[in-house]
Amino acid sequence: MNKIPIVMSFNENYAKPACVTSYSVLRSKEESTQYAFYFLVRSRMPIEVIEKFNKLIEQYPGTEIEFVIVGDKFNKIKIRDCYSIEAYFRLLIPELLPMLDKCLYLDCDLIICNDLTELWNYNIGNNIIAGVKEIEFDKKRCKELEIPKPDQYVNSGVMIINLKVIRDEKLAPKLLELVTKEYKYVDQDILNRVCYNRIVLLPLKYNISYLQAIAKGKLEKLFLFDEVEDALRNPKVIHFVTHLKPWKTSDDRVLLLNLWYRTALKSPYHYDHSKNMLIGRKNEELIKIWDYRNTVEYKIGQIITFIPGILKKLIKQRSG
Repeated sequence: MNKIPIVMSFNENYAKPACVTSYSVLRSKEESTQYAFYFLVRSRMPIEVIEKFNKLIEQYPGTEIEFVIVGDKFNKIKIRDCYSIEAYFRLLIPELLPMLDKCLYLDCDLIICNDLTELWNYNIGNNIIAGVKEIEFDKKRCKELEIPKPDQYVNSGVMIINLKVIRDEKLAPKLLELVTKEYKYVDQDILNRVCYNRIVLLPLKYNISYLQAIAKGKLEKLFLFDEVEDALRNPKVIHFVTHLKPWKTSDDRVLLLNLWYRTALKSPYHYDHSKNMLIGRKNEELIKIWDYRNTVEYKIGQIITFIPGILKKLIKQRSG
């Protein structure tokens, strides 16, 4: 049986959420589905980390896991504080995994809700990558990336990558030479620039975040109404974007915090939730988040929290 290859890249600090994401992949699979994980890391992980991932193999027989050592190839590259060098590792996948013609790439801040076979079988033809359209990309950034229009810019957190095409068309050098450009969204910008016009747009349900649920009006300008509703009600992949990661905080502003912790508690890391108390927020579904944001209660709360900020600005301006 052919196993679906999943590639992820992370450092030791992100090993725990990476394990949770991997567990969510396995927990959500059909009985007949098998996965082979390839973890791109800078150096050998501590034995206690490897042991945690090995528990996934014990729990789900047939699963394959390989840690691929990348080394210090990008150590001299400057990168924004909110990113790590490991973000660039996905640009090396065609070189590091020559036995694969294509792969699924997943970020470490995801919860997978369904079997990924349907995504894996998505036909992308002779195109290079497939991903879900990024809603925050606009015409202003097109000039920076030398992209004609923002219509094809995708989020790199969930991708199908056509490794064979990258090798056949010798695109790897083009990707790597842009690493020094210090783009705002690092590897994501690079992939979108090089692959422009050879990108397949995936349905929203394969990469949707709580922020997108909040910005439903913006979603409906970019996606068909039925596609938005399907993604909110039946998400395949939920993405915990922004710096407020659920494993770093008990902040109630991190919507879907409970969903992430419920998954994490069953993973090999067994997250200690005593401080978080699984807060009990009712908004554990994307569609409910959208409904909640439209209540009078929420809107009044927004006004109450907005006014002090305005007053502070006025006082500062007068005192200055």
